[in-house]
Amino acid sequence: MSRRAKITIAGVSSVITLLLTLWLIACCVAAGMVVQPRHRTFDDPASIAGKTVENVTITTEDGIALSAWYVKNAPDRAVVFLAGIGSDRRQFNTRAEYYLSSLGYSVLMPDLRGTGKSGGDLVSIGWHERTDLKACRAFLRDRGFRYIGAHGISLGAATICYSLKEVTGLAFVVLESSYDTMQHAFYNRVDLYHVPRFLVYPGNCFMYWRIGARPEEMQPLAFMDYCTMPTFIMAGDAEGFLKLSETMDIYNRCAAKMKQLHIFKGAHHENFLRRYPDEFKCELKAFLDDVSSDWPAAVNQ
Repeated sequence: MSRRAKITIAGVSSVITLLLTLWLIACCVAAGMVVQPRHRTFDDPASIAGKTVENVTITTEDGIALSAWYVKNAPDRAVVFLAGIGSDRRQFNTRAEYYLSSLGYSVLMPDLRGTGKSGGDLVSIGWHERTDLKACRAFLRDRGFRYIGAHGISLGAATICYSLKEVTGLAFVVLESSYDTMQHAFYNRVDLYHVPRFLVYPGNCFMYWRIGARPEEMQPLAFMDYCTMPTFIMAGDAEGFLKLSETMDIYNRCAAKMKQLHIFKGAHHENFLRRYPDEFKCELKAFLDDVSSDWPAAVNQ
């Protein structure tokens, strides 16, 4: 082989090695951005729906300090709100107003780990956040609440699913736009931008490594076998991040005797309460009225 040919082969090999290296780095950087913390500061309200807001700190069993708003209303029933990825507790402001003013619940509004004012250096798409829900439930139990529900959006809904094996005794759960498996959640987003899946495969592997979980573990769908409490599942029929068939799989897998599914026509991965306020409130109230039909009458304070 001539010297010139050897130089050409060496040059091409170097370029290919460089491109592969840049590809791997780009994938890992992109995946790292998904799980990176999203800390932010914001003003705390004095009240929500005319009820005093108490700033509280809740420490999880693995030592994460969660910052939360606690609003006392009814002394026996409360709901924990769990926000979606990229959002903090403020995502639930209007829902909190409705629960407080019209439904008669007390509310606990935490920032999940790695988000808002809470501690933590990782957003694990619901996997480790399940420990946050466990701590929030214990917080409300310590304050004497007998009926405790959980209401989550997207990542927050997946968090509830992951917790079902460990967090027992929830009075009800509301799941808005939960993904069924992490693989589907990841690739649905990739497909929206018409990116070949093989190009992002290294980033997918890096994300699981960073979270510390295996693909077969991160499947909210598999945890629906433990979902025996009253369950309300909501989704839109035009969600690019979530296929309707995936929502149906979650609903069909849910083991609850009392379960309800509501699909918002034309809805994307969005705030259903903002776009469909009357429909959202009507369906949620009907579900919670059924759930609490045999509870003692609520007494607001």
